[in-house]
Amino acid sequence: MDICDAHFCGSQLTTSSKSAINPSLQYSEAAHHVLIALRCAKHHRPFNFVLDEEYQKEVEILHPGTKIPLPITISHDIHALYIEFSKHVKEYFLVGIESHMN
Repeated sequence: MDICDAHFCGSQLTTSSKSAINPSLQYSEAAHHVLIALRCAKHHRPFNFVLDEEYQKEVEILHPGTKIPLPITISHDIHALYIEFSKHVKEYFLVGIESHMN
């Protein structure tokens, strides 16, 4: 990591300076879980990618001390997202059908 820091990365950003660049991007565990679930669902990634050592190092660099969810948690999160989004899809189509019947 020292080689990367000195040779490739140049100046280092601290957590506070990263927030100053885009203050709307604040870490939250819930947002992290949603992003992981969406990444898996959208890109057909396996849930166990979070066990990858390089991914864990990346997360530690970006937000030290972050607890990375287990693959089973990601599975549950995707299921919960599916259930919630399916309610909205159902409502969307019900409204569309009702407007065509009137």
